Amino acid sequence: MNKLIALLIGVLLLITGCSTTHKVNTDSTKELTKELKELSPSIEKVQFTFTRPNLTYRIDMSEEPSKEELDSILTEIKKFTTVDNMNEIARSVKWGLEISEIYLDLNTDENTETIEHTYYARYFKTSDASDYSDTNIEGYNIWYEINEK
Repeated sequence: MNKLIALLIGVLLLITGCSTTHKVNTDSTKELTKELKELSPSIEKVQFTFTRPNLTYRIDMSEEPSKEELDSILTEIKKFTTVDNMNEIARSVKWGLEISEIYLDLNTDENTETIEHTYYARYFKTSDASDYSDTNIEGYNIWYEINEK
């Protein structure tokens, strides 16, 4: 009997410990999708997903963007990624805290498993989410490129 209880507790912990991914579909993400697709005809799909505590923008493109296209996409993403917009998205998925990190994944070929360009921004400068001092708030203002190639 004790083994059964331990097994049930283990299963419950496993189930409740797993993060669920939510598709995000707000008025502001719909508008951003429209604006991005107007920037480049090679943008085929734009998705927004939230897996606590992070948000991912994924853009699938039919070809590698030119430097100008890439810069335009990044400009639109940076303009959109405000604390107010991120709080709206957090509320839409019933997340009561700040979204920790925002990832921008650009897939530029038919291989959907490999992401050619990845960028991220974060709310806090450090991993200490309890430190709300001005010196620890980045507020999604700085974008970093992840070079995994």
